[in-house]
Amino acid sequence: MNDESLNPSSLNPMGNEEQPQSGDQPSFDAPQPRDWSFETTPLDASYEAAPQDVSYETTPQTGPAKVIASDEADDDWASADGGNPFLALGNEQSSAPQSDAASAAVPTVSAAPTEAAAPTVAAAPVTSAAPTAQIPAQTPVSTDFHSQSSVFANAAYPSVAPAQVADGGYAEGEQESVKHRRHVWPWIVLAVIIVALAAAAALCVQHYQDRALPGVTLWGRSVAGETQQQIADDVTKLVTNTTVTVTYNDASEQVTLADLGYTVDANSIAEQAFNAKRSDNFIQRYLSSTTVNVAPSLGDASSADPTKIGNDFGVQSTAATDATVSLNSDGTQYEATAATVGTGLSVTDAAQQLLDAIENPAATPQYVQLQVNDVQPAITDDIAKQAVDTLNNLIANPIKITGNGGDITTLGVDAINASYSVDPTDSTPDGSQRSGYVLFDAAKLQSYYETNIKANYQATEQDADVIVNNDGEVIKTNVQGHPGVTVADGGDSNVGTDAAKVMAAGSGTVQINATVIPMQTKQTKRHTVVDLSDKKLYAYENDQVIKTLNIADGAGTAADGSCKGDLCTPTGDYKIWWKLDSQDMKGTLTLSNGSTTSWNAPGVKFVNYFSHSGCAIHRINSTSAINDADVPASGAESHGCIGLGWDVAEWYYNWADYNETVHIQQ
Repeated sequence: MNDESLNPSSLNPMGNEEQPQSGDQPSFDAPQPRDWSFETTPLDASYEAAPQDVSYETTPQTGPAKVIASDEADDDWASADGGNPFLALGNEQSSAPQSDAASAAVPTVSAAPTEAAAPTVAAAPVTSAAPTAQIPAQTPVSTDFHSQSSVFANAAYPSVAPAQVADGGYAEGEQESVKHRRHVWPWIVLAVIIVALAAAAALCVQHYQDRALPGVTLWGRSVAGETQQQIADDVTKLVTNTTVTVTYNDASEQVTLADLGYTVDANSIAEQAFNAKRSDNFIQRYLSSTTVNVAPSLGDASSADPTKIGNDFGVQSTAATDATVSLNSDGTQYEATAATVGTGLSVTDAAQQLLDAIENPAATPQYVQLQVNDVQPAITDDIAKQAVDTLNNLIANPIKITGNGGDITTLGVDAINASYSVDPTDSTPDGSQRSGYVLFDAAKLQSYYETNIKANYQATEQDADVIVNNDGEVIKTNVQGHPGVTVADGGDSNVGTDAAKVMAAGSGTVQINATVIPMQTKQTKRHTVVDLSDKKLYAYENDQVIKTLNIADGAGTAADGSCKGDLCTPTGDYKIWWKLDSQDMKGTLTLSNGSTTSWNAPGVKFVNYFSHSGCAIHRINSTSAINDADVPASGAESHGCIGLGWDVAEWYYNWADYNETVHIQQ
């Protein structure tokens, strides 16, 4: 009600109870709650703003006070007297003398003008001047029922209690305040709950920081809340205290896994249990209903060693030896060595019962009768042969590592050798992949990749320069070369895991998130052809003859290249497999006619062996120099080797590399 005035005579100083009317009472519109304004009147007829004083003027009450309540007034929080707080001001009687008319008057409050003026409340016409009551500033004149705070008179901005209307409700502004208070307390409760939960969570995290998490079991036995050392002690105690009774003839004793040659790494097992669930999300990590059973294998019963038990019972044991798998001498293929069978007490059943009792809480070891039997190796010849086939297949079909743009490298023999193991069981440990009896360890592959491959990545490419033989195999690398590789953050973090899977599959590609600039490779093909009928050696490069050399061949070789006797130069396709700058050659050969021939040639120079029977391409062994041009007329011959002139032998030795292909024809 911005531009309307309120008749003070309509206010009832006695509360909401109606008073007898003495005449017609002016009507007025219901005020809008809290939309008050004040205007000043002369000091003799109104309250005049002063720095420290409050003045009131009274007017006669001609009829009962009536205030129209707001439609939205809130009845739930109505004041005790049900009236407007201004009525409370009226109930405070001034100490100054007043007429009967003045006793029914309400104050007209006038405030000093402000920069943003409040709504105006105009007083009803004053019929007669009334004494002005002076109230000291800041003197409590009323008390609000709800807030229990005093209402003080203030000259410029009087403090006013919440405005009530006639039906006991609150004005609109106060109603909104009450509603606000109603909506605040649930948030306070929620905040308290959240703080309590956060505190509980913090305590839980702190408690399990160095303890196994809720829901973690080890071989079906709960270890939740235990430290890693406590778990290790539990494992040691469990392995030590688990026994089985074995007998041989009339003697018996209690044996443990240690008696059967098993070594249990309690600390490693405890670490697995301690780390269980730590990669789960926060809620699952600390819920006991989310369970994880850690069940590491302690080994295979077939690997039990009967030596100690045999000694206890007076039975001599011979240990079996496993077949082994290893690279051959030139590092190009895997091969196996044979296993041997042992003898001794058969302790496999006893070992199996101990393993079952430890790994299964419901299992109980039973009585075991021992007998003397052959002791089979854990890794038999057949297992080793299958492992060799698996590994050699990977050499023949190397695993590629590729990125976005091309191939990067291959995982060759070194990567295989760094990561494989032969395992005769059918269990696959975490972090490994199995192919038959071969396990590939992902962590070892990741370590090999980071140390030997990733460490050599460069952002810019360099072209390679290689020499290949007639079969396309690289026999020499002049410039290694490399592609340009830029790996995205975390783009190769799973190389080990992916490579183990591909190796177990036998072939495939490992893809990483990397930008690749492919390198180009320059190839030079080299090949040697020896023609016995021409008595020539032809050095080919990229299918073109770059050098022709005269030769001395094996004794008994005819002009057409045919040969009779036991000292002929062999024909066929070969590769240079051994090179020596100098060698003392000597030996004795039994001929087909029963006679023998011997030789002793010290300091033979520039030797290139091409056959495993002992034939080589080398400088002619003579007491004086025989150069290339002199060879045809020299009459020089050999025990099957190819002789070269002194002036060209060194050149060929440097030109022909290991694995150079050599073709010898008539």
